[in-house]
Amino acid sequence: TLAVQGKLVPQDPADEPASRLLQKIRAEKDRLIAEGKIKKDKPLPPVTDEEKPFELPVGWEWVRLQQAYDVRDGTHDTPKYQSTGFPLVTSKNLYRGVLDLSDVKLISPVDHEQISARSRVDRDDILFAMIGSIGNPVIVDTEAEFSIKNVALFKYYAASLSCPKYLLFVLQAEAAGMKERAAGGVQSFVSLGQLRSTVVAFPPLAEQSRIVARVEELMRLCD
Repeated sequence: TLAVQGKLVPQDPADEPASRLLQKIRAEKDRLIAEGKIKKDKPLPPVTDEEKPFELPVGWEWVRLQQAYDVRDGTHDTPKYQSTGFPLVTSKNLYRGVLDLSDVKLISPVDHEQISARSRVDRDDILFAMIGSIGNPVIVDTEAEFSIKNVALFKYYAASLSCPKYLLFVLQAEAAGMKERAAGGVQSFVSLGQLRSTVVAFPPLAEQSRIVARVEELMRLCD
């Protein structure tokens, strides 16, 4: 929590500010839309003062997640299972920061292709459980192909403008609040719209890397 509020490492005035980073991300997003590689999304409302829980460090910006990342979700239907095919990852396969593919149902290549057309998963993307045990974000660390069900997918408009582990920390910090605000009766859930509109503090890219290094150092110390 301290890390994603800018309270864990000092700011460097020489860093390119987050506002400039967001301009580059927006330009890359517009290019992908123009090339038909992603769909144009609905405009998000500006971040209001009521949505800003603390004072931002110098060089940081308030953003909604969809402004900085490509937030998608997998299927919410249940394809027909079979004895061979592609794994279908659900929230139960996200556990303590690890993607576990040892216990998965298999679906046909046709169903996999249909799901992947909307939400293809690539290495370094982040998965986030949307139903039940909300959260448990994990970074995809495999080249293996699989589909996702009831799981959100965080992709990057450009790898060079992103720091996946920093986004992982953001989602870990936000998960508790999302659980509290989750809708649903028997089984709680968070919608794609809620994830896309979630407000987070966004630092310069260089500081994101410094934060990751510091958090990992402290985690090793805790271990």
